[in-house]
Amino acid sequence: MKVHTDPAGPADTRVMGIVHSALRRDLGRAHAVLAEWPYPFDDQRHAVADHLVWMMDFLHHHHDSEDEHLYPIVRARNPAVQPLLDRMDADHRSILPAMAAVTSTATDYRRSADAREALLGALEDLRALLFPHLEREEERMMPIVSETITEAEWREWDDRYNVKPLGPLELSDQGLFILDGLDGADRAAITELVPAIPRWIILHLMIRRYRRQAFRRWRSREFSSLRTTLRGRQEEVTAASPAAVWNVLADVTRVGEWSHECRGARWLDGADGAVVGARFVGSSKSGVMRWRRKCTITVARPGRELAWTTHGGVYGDHTEWRYTLEPTATGTRIVQTYRVLAMPLWFDRLAWLSTPAHHDRRDALHGDLARLARLAEAAERTGAELP
Repeated sequence: MKVHTDPAGPADTRVMGIVHSALRRDLGRAHAVLAEWPYPFDDQRHAVADHLVWMMDFLHHHHDSEDEHLYPIVRARNPAVQPLLDRMDADHRSILPAMAAVTSTATDYRRSADAREALLGALEDLRALLFPHLEREEERMMPIVSETITEAEWREWDDRYNVKPLGPLELSDQGLFILDGLDGADRAAITELVPAIPRWIILHLMIRRYRRQAFRRWRSREFSSLRTTLRGRQEEVTAASPAAVWNVLADVTRVGEWSHECRGARWLDGADGAVVGARFVGSSKSGVMRWRRKCTITVARPGRELAWTTHGGVYGDHTEWRYTLEPTATGTRIVQTYRVLAMPLWFDRLAWLSTPAHHDRRDALHGDLARLARLAEAAERTGAELP
């Protein structure tokens, strides 16, 4: 789709709204992955933090380009809009500390997951200031810009200060960030800003790099080339107490009693109980396929939460399994989540073909929790010793 505008006519400023939408979109994505449990693991945490720092740099340049090169033209030609231009300038200055806070807390978060809540707070503060400004700029400022400068002047500003200063990789990163999710006329409005040859390279080659990076930070199906389901959640309510459920769950040697797939497990390195750092190896079977995975316990809060990470060795796959025990008025809610931390493409294809039961595991995993609940209830009824 081609977008044709008269160079001597009013500026077509819709690109400003498209750029703003990209900022809203990824600030929203970042907030969602930081706020929704299970929280990002190390590789995703690094990717989210790096992207937020990049976004703040992008936003700095976006505001500088307006303040130094676009709005001075409007100010010189249209004295009647001085108060609104002053408001735009004041908005930009008021947002700076919030942007700095996001950069600082994102840097901290890259170093340590402990900074997650601080980063969430910084994002919320930024969005509270930035989003009303973006709306004000789109609804009030852009119509005035369109009346004041021509399409040719708008294109000149955008090309000279927003496109030409970028190196090939920067141009690709920014362009694909803005294009993410666009179609139709909005997509054409962006792609036509880039010369034909670089545009082809970005849209057909560099898009693969962008999708890999987006998958690292968002872990969402839209960017995944994997067929494996990346995460799942099941829950079951039982009359057993959290202590009774923990007693069964934390003894990994009993996993074969309740898992539909893991047939047994044994402790490694002299471990004999669920503590952080303890290792065990589990043996699993699905159809004709059999495999073993070494696992490391990463969270062990008796009666509350247990998590471990599987290690695929030469196959390169890693998965986190987490069980949370929530007390209820009549017993316990058992919540199981899993998330794939790493999965090489070749192994994903092999697993998809060889283990069809994994295409949809929801019923089977829910059955695991039901069996776990029954074991805990039976142990409590017979007065088995609880920790």
